[in-house]
Amino acid sequence: MSKFNLQELMADTPLDGNPQRLAIAISELRLLEDKIDLSPEAYQRFFLADDKWQSMFMASFFNPEVIIPEVALRLGAMIPKVGILAEVMDGCQRVSTIFRFMNNEVALPNVDELAEVQAPGEDFTHDIRKKLYKELPLSVRDAFLAYQIQAQMYYNLTPQKAGWYFVNVLNNTNTLNAQEKRQAVSSAMSRTVQQWARFNPLGIFETVDGNKLKWIAKAEHKRLDVDKTLAEIVFMCSEESFKTKGTTGKVINDFYDTQASMSQDKFSNAVHIEKVLKFVGESMKNHATAKSKIALKPFRNYCYMVSSMMKAKRKIDPIEFMEVYIQAIYNLKNVPVPKGLTGTPYELRMRGSGAEDTNVALELLWKEMSLITFSSIQLDSKRTFTREEVLDAYTKQDGICAICGMEMGEFGEHIHGDHVLLYKDGNSTTPDNCDAVHASCNVRK
Repeated sequence: MSKFNLQELMADTPLDGNPQRLAIAISELRLLEDKIDLSPEAYQRFFLADDKWQSMFMASFFNPEVIIPEVALRLGAMIPKVGILAEVMDGCQRVSTIFRFMNNEVALPNVDELAEVQAPGEDFTHDIRKKLYKELPLSVRDAFLAYQIQAQMYYNLTPQKAGWYFVNVLNNTNTLNAQEKRQAVSSAMSRTVQQWARFNPLGIFETVDGNKLKWIAKAEHKRLDVDKTLAEIVFMCSEESFKTKGTTGKVINDFYDTQASMSQDKFSNAVHIEKVLKFVGESMKNHATAKSKIALKPFRNYCYMVSSMMKAKRKIDPIEFMEVYIQAIYNLKNVPVPKGLTGTPYELRMRGSGAEDTNVALELLWKEMSLITFSSIQLDSKRTFTREEVLDAYTKQDGICAICGMEMGEFGEHIHGDHVLLYKDGNSTTPDNCDAVHASCNVRK
């Protein structure tokens, strides 16, 4: 195992030799903290390790009988982020915990092993129980900074290859579920899906406690439910092959792999799917009982049906369409259960993810909805956005007009709020339905 200067290596990485096992002093990690990407969107689970785990992990550095597992770093020019020179492919929890400890955000635990810690060259001990990093004796801190983390180093990997290494090499003893594998596949589409799921720019994935979703029944982030459902929505709204392939984990993974190899830097269907999700958000938030009735899979099907209506340029009211959808599900669930079966035809089909099950479930929904009478569109009583709502949209768009794509200059009266989903089609005047645009663009629209 060789010791080296990480900063020099990051500045001049070799072109081959994957992987190399080397040693990194914690002091080197500390100096380059702002140059190391911990990849929370791509590789790390939705929830970080809790404070108790992090505290106990840091105690391991002061116990000579404990060996810290090695991490994996990706170095080189193929990392598609400006200013980031290294990426932690495996060991994000460990590296992020080290940084948190050194930033005094987590303290050492109150355990007997830390009552008598001896620094190299000293003949006396220190009690470092419950101490923050800044409270450690200088000699103990120096010993910690000199601790060497063992690391696998990968050089100049493409994003797709980095994902492959993560899934097939780095986690070969830690089985990943389907959505965790998709997290590791880097493409414009996968990055967008993770952004939508994790940081909730669309509003529909708002939580009540950081885990359970507010608007979708029995849904939570803990098992990456949102990532999984969004992956299926993107697939179903992007192409019709699900009608012959179904929506199994393998089918979705193949779709993501194809996107990674063919469309690394472009997600051509993003605008359409974003409009679909905003429309669905309008449906869920403004319907009195939708959030207590629509679970993730019916939510996914509803998104696909909205997408189909939009592609056919059919005008639909979000509140009314949801009302009819809920009524259709109720009707399909409340028919006599055929003898020998454990549910109605609709319920049985919804349990599967094969092509036939998916197609029949959607056909049953379309047919039942066609039998329910639609009323006229009801318009929101609020017609215009507040200046605060327009300013918020302007800030999120970095001052770029949503219609012409040009810079709008300093915020002022020449900047208007425009409905993403048209007001005349029954869509509400809420912040998540607001685009900031040039007044002139809004008038010409």
